Amino acid sequence: MKKKIIILLSIFCSVVFGQSVFAQSDLIGQVLDAATKEPLPYVNIGLINKNIGTVSDDYGYFELGVNAQLNAQDTLLFSMIGFESKSFVLKDFLDQQLIEISLTKKATELDEVILTWDRKTKYQTKILGNKTTSKLLYAAFTTNKLGNEMGFVVRGRKRPMILKKFNVSLVENDYGPIKFRLNFYDLVNGLPNENILNENIIVETDIESGIVTVDLTPYEIVIDEDFFIAIEWIEDLGPGKLFFSGGFFGAQLIAREVSQGTWSALGSASVGMNVEVRYQSFFNN
Repeated sequence: MKKKIIILLSIFCSVVFGQSVFAQSDLIGQVLDAATKEPLPYVNIGLINKNIGTVSDDYGYFELGVNAQLNAQDTLLFSMIGFESKSFVLKDFLDQQLIEISLTKKATELDEVILTWDRKTKYQTKILGNKTTSKLLYAAFTTNKLGNEMGFVVRGRKRPMILKKFNVSLVENDYGPIKFRLNFYDLVNGLPNENILNENIIVETDIESGIVTVDLTPYEIVIDEDFFIAIEWIEDLGPGKLFFSGGFFGAQLIAREVSQGTWSALGSASVGMNVEVRYQSFFNN
């Protein structure tokens, strides 16, 4: 069994660490709400498809290491759920000591799905994803870099789907209180594309081992297509252990190293994450 654990963890490392990053310059700045001038926490910041990125802290501040020569012409993207994204050419910021970026709120709504009801309509509940709670075979975030995400594609046989709960199985957490973000994306060519939420879903827990459950009913999420669900590392807690139940079968794990990085499918690796959905079923009298 120990061999299987080593194999699973090596899959994470071999896929995600394929690109080396040599940081020679530090970009330091703060992201603000354009209207209120309040700091914006957990903004995704990074060079598009370069696996160089980070997330702003509780006060909107960020620090990003870049290579001034190799990355000068790359695009630096700032994105935040519920706000208009902004992109720049990196070279425009290399000589600035402190960068200030303002993001503008946008009116974003999920596509409306009309649910009809009559006497023949009943609801069924189904759990989609990976139900494993193994404590012998385990996995972790692919890096401890801010903005690291991992998740799986949810394929619904019956639609529309009403999202009720998200569950993830923790094997070991020695950090104490931890915080991560739950993200939902639409798909292009089987990979995550754009975040479809209009507000952050921040998950906080201090359990050492067990199931972390997130109630999704307050968000009223109704989806009429396959989608991608991911957890994102958004808080730097230093060294520690955070392991999830893992496996080699089930819904395939897809991850990206940092904010604005590239998504990669990690072989046959899977993590104990699933979502509970409800959908309409019709029965004849």
